[in-house]
Amino acid sequence: MGPVFKSVRLRLTFWHVLVFALLLSGFSLLLYGFFSRDLYDRFDASISSAANVAASFFQNEVRENKGNVAAGALETLSELPLSATAIAIFEASQPLAASNPEIAQSIRRSGLLDQVQRTGRPAFTTLRAADQRQTRLVALPPVAVQGRACYIAAAQPLDSLAEQLRLLRRILFAALPSTVLISGLAGFLLARKSLAPVVAMSNQAASISARSLHQRLDVGNAKDELGRLATVFNELLSRLERSFESMRTFMADASHELRTPLAIIRGEADVALSQPHRPEGEYRESLAVILDEGRRLSRLVDDMLVLARADAGQPVVHREQFYLNDVLEECCRAARPLSQQKHLSLTLDVPSDVPFLGDPGLVRQMTLNLLDNAIRYTPSGGSVSVKLMREDDSARIIVSDTGVGIPPESVDRVFERFYRVDKARSRAEGGSGLGLSIVKWVVEAHKGSVKLASDPGRGTTFTVSLPL
Repeated sequence: MGPVFKSVRLRLTFWHVLVFALLLSGFSLLLYGFFSRDLYDRFDASISSAANVAASFFQNEVRENKGNVAAGALETLSELPLSATAIAIFEASQPLAASNPEIAQSIRRSGLLDQVQRTGRPAFTTLRAADQRQTRLVALPPVAVQGRACYIAAAQPLDSLAEQLRLLRRILFAALPSTVLISGLAGFLLARKSLAPVVAMSNQAASISARSLHQRLDVGNAKDELGRLATVFNELLSRLERSFESMRTFMADASHELRTPLAIIRGEADVALSQPHRPEGEYRESLAVILDEGRRLSRLVDDMLVLARADAGQPVVHREQFYLNDVLEECCRAARPLSQQKHLSLTLDVPSDVPFLGDPGLVRQMTLNLLDNAIRYTPSGGSVSVKLMREDDSARIIVSDTGVGIPPESVDRVFERFYRVDKARSRAEGGSGLGLSIVKWVVEAHKGSVKLASDPGRGTTFTVSLPL
C-alpha cells in the first residue's frame, strides 16, 4: 500500500473508508437479517392465526351438521372470509376439503402432516411453485372431531413479504455506496485538516539550514500530539545549534592553536635560510625551537584525535585489569623532572595494590594531564600532591596544588575545549586548552565523575571518582 498511496492523507482516507464500509456492511447485514426474521415471524403468526380460526369454524360446523365431518369441512371453507390464504382440512393424510386443490396436494407431498403427527406441534415450510412463487405452509396439531383426528393446514404466497425484503435490499444497496462515498470525502477533508499543521511544520523545517538553526517551528497547542512533536523538534534544533556552535568554536580555536606554532616554525625557518652562511649555534637554536613547536603540534593533534574519536563514538576504551597505584607512581616519576625544574615539591600517597578494570593508557593520560596542569600553574617553591583513596566500591584520585587557583567565574568552564583562564600565559607555556577536556572524557568513559575545588591564590584540587 505504501507505493500506491504515498500520501498520508490518502492512506488515512483509505483506512477510514475501509473500516467504515466494513462496519456499515456488517450493520446492514444485521439489519436485513433482523428485519427479515421479524417479517417471517409476523407472517407465520398471521397464517397460524388463519389456521386456528379455520379450526374453530370447522369444529362449530361439524357440531351444526350433527357430526358430519365432510359436510362440516365444506361448510367451513364456504363460511370463512378467505382472501390470499388457502385452507385445507385433512383426515389423517386424506383431504376432506381444500380451497385450492393444488395446495392440498403440495401439503401432502411436503410431509408436513407427518412432522406434525410426530412432534405434536405446528410445523412450517416454504415451497416454490412452478411459476417460482414461494408459498408459506403451516399445519396445526390434529383436532379431535367425533373421535377422528383432523388436520388443519393453511398456505399463503410470500409475494408481499418478498416485495418488502426486495425494497429493503434496494434501499441498502443504494445507501451503502453513497454513504461510503460521503464518508470518504469527509475522511479526506478531515485528514487534510488534521495534517495541515504537519504540512506547515514540514515547510518550515525545509527552510531551516545550518545557517538558520536559530529558527524554530510554530507550536500551536503544546498539549496535543502535534504540539509535542513541534516542541521535541525545536529541542532537537536547539541541540543541533549548540553542537554546530561548539563545532565552529572548536574549529576556530583549533585553527588558532595550530596557527601559532606553525607561524613560529615558518619564522624560524625563514630566519635560518635568510643568510647563506650562519654560525652553527644559530642553526641549532632554530632547530631546537622548531623541534619544540613540532612536539607541541604533535601533542595538540594527538589530543584532538582522541576527542574526535570520542565524539564519533569509536571504541577507544580498551579495558583490562591493572593496579591504579602502579599507574599513579609511573605518572609521578614522569612528572618529577618537570616539577624539579620549577623547584616544586611533588608528593605521592597511595595504598598498595588497588586493582582496577579500565584502560591503563587513558588513565595514565588523564593523570599526566592533571599533573601537568597542576605543575604549570604552581609558582616556584610550591607543592603538588597526588593521593589515592579506596572507598567501598570506588577509588578516588586527588590531585592538589598550591598554585594560582581558578576564579569562580571560570570554574564551570575549565573543562571546555580550548578554554584557558590565562590565555596569554598558557600559550607561552605551551598549553593547548584540551588537557582538562580529555580528563573529563576519560573519567566519563570509565563511568566516573570529576570535581573541582579552587581557592584563587591558594591552589586547586581535582577529585576523580572511578567505580572499581
